[in-house]
Amino acid sequence: MLVPDIIRRAIEIGERSGKITFDQLNQICDSRVLSPEDIDRILSAVSEAGIRIEED
Repeated sequence: MLVPDIIRRAIEIGERSGKITFDQLNQICDSRVLSPEDIDRILSAVSEAGIRIEED
């Protein structure tokens, strides 16, 4: 899954409850190796969408 697809899916999940967990993000990434820049893009996009990122 490409980074834009990961972002879209994370926002879809987060919009339901206003939050997403790190476990959910890891499942979306599907063991894909991401660069630190990719991770930053994902976390920033989710945060900008008003979705909290929480521990499990």
